[in-house]
Amino acid sequence: MGIRFVGIQWLVVIPQAIRVALPALTNEYISIVKLTSLVSVISLTEILMVGQRLYTQNFLVLETMAAVAAYYVMIVTVFDFLLKQLENYLDVTRGKSARQPSVELMESVRRAPAHPVVPQAEFDGPALKASRLHKSYNDVEVLGSVNMSVNSGEVVSIIGPSGSGKTTLIRLLNGLEQLDNGEIDINGSPFLKLLRHGADKSRFIEHSEHRTKIGMVFQSFNLFPHLKVIDNLLLAPRYHKMGSRTDLELQAYQLLDKVGMLEHAWKYPHQLSGGQQQRVAIARALMMRPQIMLFDEPTSALDPEKVNEVLQVIEDLAREGITMVIVTHEMNFAFKVSDRIVFMEQGRVVCDDAPQVLREGRNPRVEAFLKDVSLA
Repeated sequence: MGIRFVGIQWLVVIPQAIRVALPALTNEYISIVKLTSLVSVISLTEILMVGQRLYTQNFLVLETMAAVAAYYVMIVTVFDFLLKQLENYLDVTRGKSARQPSVELMESVRRAPAHPVVPQAEFDGPALKASRLHKSYNDVEVLGSVNMSVNSGEVVSIIGPSGSGKTTLIRLLNGLEQLDNGEIDINGSPFLKLLRHGADKSRFIEHSEHRTKIGMVFQSFNLFPHLKVIDNLLLAPRYHKMGSRTDLELQAYQLLDKVGMLEHAWKYPHQLSGGQQQRVAIARALMMRPQIMLFDEPTSALDPEKVNEVLQVIEDLAREGITMVIVTHEMNFAFKVSDRIVFMEQGRVVCDDAPQVLREGRNPRVEAFLKDVSLA
């Protein structure tokens, strides 16, 4: 999404941290009020000291201390009530009823001119080009000298056994993981690169302005739980000032309608099923109008019943000519929508061919991998 550190803290981390920490902070605050002289800030003078001075004058110890206790209880009760109200207000898991979109809104969204899903790049070469990508974790090589290019409007599926480096590759392509070596270009312009100076010195270079050109859909959805569906879509575009709020809201409604989620625009993520959350995640990625869409096993966390609804959305996007790289274990889907299929094993590209070539069984390793799959 291209949100920088301060924006991440202010818009994502702090709001969620407050919700988690508020109950403990409330209890601690009440304890401080009861056990310290913090109450003097509220009552101008420390109430126990005033009480002691009074009963030394009137000798009504029990009555004076009872009044002091009542005053303490009143202060603690008021603040406890106010803090509980704040806690309830910030708690998004209490099943708050979401308003439904009006018929007028739905009709206006469908009548409005559609925003282009992705901008057209003015570059004749590959939309995405990766060269000599290396990645290791604790001296264990996960990717070794991977080269890959994706042309504009092309759909490339990455398949292979578990642990072959598919997810690591796709996370390197959008900068979620840092390269150990290699470079990545977007539309002919450098995006990520590792420059080595001798055996021990290296310098990582990132042109962060290209981050918003790549959209990412995760297998675990990764919607922001403290934001409603519509706010999840608007967060990054508003941060980058990509248009007026009215225009961005219309675009968000159109994308939600496109993925069949318009009627859920004011719900929180926890109120949606897995398939619905994944469709919202796709719409959120499209809100940034990326030139390239990356999908990291978008159906692996879904029930079998929910897989088809997500695959249908991705298939519709493929028909619109969106450049996509898809890591998937859905073989029939990959062979149906892809222009090319990349097979990976042990961190390397074993083959990179068109689906019809792989169907012919020219590569023994791919044929063995697909032997139990009935391709439609």
